[in-house]
Amino acid sequence: MRKQLIPIIGLAFAVCSCTQSEQAVQTPLKMIIETDMGNDIDDALALAIALRGVDNGQVELLAVGCHKNCPTAAAYTDAVCTFYGHPEVPVAMSLTPVQEFSDYVDYTAVEKDFAKTVSEYPEPVALYRKILAAQPDKSVTFVSLGFGTTIAQLLESGPDEFSPLGGVDLVARKTRGLSVMAGSYGEKKRAEYNVKNDVPAMQKVFELWPTAIWQNPFEIGKQTMYPGALIEENLGYNEPNPVAEGYKLYRQMPYDRPSWDILSVLYPIHPELFTESVPGTVTVDDEGYTWFEPSPDGKHIVLSATLDQPQAIMKAEQDMTRRCGEHEEQAR
Repeated sequence: MRKQLIPIIGLAFAVCSCTQSEQAVQTPLKMIIETDMGNDIDDALALAIALRGVDNGQVELLAVGCHKNCPTAAAYTDAVCTFYGHPEVPVAMSLTPVQEFSDYVDYTAVEKDFAKTVSEYPEPVALYRKILAAQPDKSVTFVSLGFGTTIAQLLESGPDEFSPLGGVDLVARKTRGLSVMAGSYGEKKRAEYNVKNDVPAMQKVFELWPTAIWQNPFEIGKQTMYPGALIEENLGYNEPNPVAEGYKLYRQMPYDRPSWDILSVLYPIHPELFTESVPGTVTVDDEGYTWFEPSPDGKHIVLSATLDQPQAIMKAEQDMTRRCGEHEEQAR
């Protein structure tokens, strides 16, 4: 019998007894972000939140990978990291033929200080393997904000100079889990964008990823709209901010935008703001629909938000994107 889609909106999931939300982040969370920067604009704010998390001592951002063969997307990602004071964060660019991108990443064309040649952006799978091999066991949180293309390649990678382990075994040893923006469980059936653009890859991700997966589906992002008014205020910064400029290029202002990718970065930092399902297993069918089957032995958790949670989530993401406190005192 085919598994049923789970209606997220209006349904309070039972919270499993040993979930991540019971443990506050005590030390900086080691994080690697995989993004389709240049498609939707929410990737930019998601990265800004991670970088503010670095400033707050909540995050150690190990790398950001762009899984498109697009130098402007990588350069824009680099520009955001540099603007927020962290040019040391490695940025990778995939060699896969994923080409789709938006004009907002071309903001970097006028930012010469951020420009790099293509050869200076490493290939992400090799970079991820090098970073993972050097980290303590069970310490790294992966965050996926786009297609499953590169993560599937990581899982299928073989031993190399950095580790004698294959991809699945390396991920099993070094990661604590994957926070992924993917899928949909609303009343209307939906093959969600990040899934349908590379269905075979996302199938491999949910099937092969050996540690926990926290799935942030389409519906929560629609419940938590990021206000365009804050973008028009340049997020509180005095000089042009590549994130705010990207939003202005993406669509004509003013507009509010769902927080889809933002939430996959916010969840590992503030899991207490979300509702977590019982453990189970997520599968992806050949049409790109996601299905959840509860199971005591399952490694997958589906996130949702009760009626009173979106306001707190939106406050948290706004607090971590607006310039405030010591950031207001720093000249840009």
